Amino acid sequence: MPLEAESATNAENHQFKKFLNKLSGQPSSYARKQNYTFGKTLGAGSFGIVRYARDNITDEEVAVKIILKKALKGNEQMVIEELKLLQELNHPHIVGFRDWFESKDKFYIVTQLATGGELFDRIVNKGRFTEHDASLVIVEMLEAIVYLHGKDIVHRDLKPENVLYLNPSEDADIVIADFGIAKRLQTPNEKLTSSAGSFGYAAPEVIIGSGHGKPCDIWSLGVITYTLLCGYSPFRSENVQDFVREVEHNNAVIFHADYWKDVSKDARRFIIKALQFDPNNRPTAQQLLQDPWLVSVAADHKETDLLPKLKQGFDAKAKFRQAIMMVKLNNRIKKLKAIQTELDDDPSEINLFGDSGSLISEVGTSTPTSAHANPLYSWKKLSDVLSNLEAENSKASLSPLKSPYFKDINGKASTKQKLQGDAFIQLVQTASENRERVESYRESGDEADKKTKEATEEKKSNV
Repeated sequence: MPLEAESATNAENHQFKKFLNKLSGQPSSYARKQNYTFGKTLGAGSFGIVRYARDNITDEEVAVKIILKKALKGNEQMVIEELKLLQELNHPHIVGFRDWFESKDKFYIVTQLATGGELFDRIVNKGRFTEHDASLVIVEMLEAIVYLHGKDIVHRDLKPENVLYLNPSEDADIVIADFGIAKRLQTPNEKLTSSAGSFGYAAPEVIIGSGHGKPCDIWSLGVITYTLLCGYSPFRSENVQDFVREVEHNNAVIFHADYWKDVSKDARRFIIKALQFDPNNRPTAQQLLQDPWLVSVAADHKETDLLPKLKQGFDAKAKFRQAIMMVKLNNRIKKLKAIQTELDDDPSEINLFGDSGSLISEVGTSTPTSAHANPLYSWKKLSDVLSNLEAENSKASLSPLKSPYFKDINGKASTKQKLQGDAFIQLVQTASENRERVESYRESGDEADKKTKEATEEKKSNV
């Protein structure tokens, strides 16, 4: 046998023996891990990470959620519930389940990989985006929600980051992902009281803990719809107390004329229906799917391009969101790595590195083009005026108030907006210049402080 061939054979034998050693004492399902070739890290949470992988048998690109059993600290039932849900879901607008297996130290959940990018990132990169385009996204989301609610499943974490395009093609479907905190209701009207959702998209009843069910997904859809049509959030509050005060009288949603004058009143009415403070007053997903805006009105609004104004809102937050997400990703992976020991199977699996060994430098797919719009806009001026508005102005009517990203007729921001915008740019630059300090940042160990901080960061990143 030639020397090169003998060397290759020895290497293969070594790898096989190494794999057999790993199998020793492992659950039987662990053998399926060899079916996948793992690549870069796509994201991280409190219990584990998500990595890109390729199925060696089908050649399909997949996403693998790797969950550390030590990080669960007795909450293994949460993983079991997620697995049960994923295995029974089969819908074109819900990310597909592929496989699962476990090792002594980890759970692995394999799902379809949506390669088309996150909702807002994809829209920014489009050539144009109309009200009709927005309605098509909402229809697909609602079809998925109708399917879930029909099975008495509540997603509980609907937000733009969890709405993905299936592939890069122009006519790609959207899929809803991340069922980590989804719950099956014991009865159709059961009220859940456990914490859920992301600040900025979570419904009031979730935030205040008064009990939530299917209507909480409708609220989240309303926030997404509003943002999809104007580029910024309907709410300005950055903490729980202010948020509750802002929305409790059902008068928080304002449609600034400078951004909404080209959007139909039916679209605004649709949003108002979804953003009712009392969950009992919100329509069901099936009722919203039959709303006049989606059935007929939006189809007549294909001419006006909303993208230029949308970009002002999306781009203003994109760089700050990326900076925050990179810090959080780095911190979470450091904490997960600290949980492991050399005795754990493959401790190197939890890392920040891609398959080529290079550090992932970005989270989203969009490239921010400007940061001059004001992402730190204060709600105070709006709230001062809000109390004097007529009731109709707190419904679907256009408001004379200027939006957070309003510019004058020359396309320039006001002096105050420019100063605040400059301050925002300086904040990002300071974070970049102090990279080591940012990367070594540690979140508080106190759970209450941690939740408040993450909620604030999440809201700031979506302003």
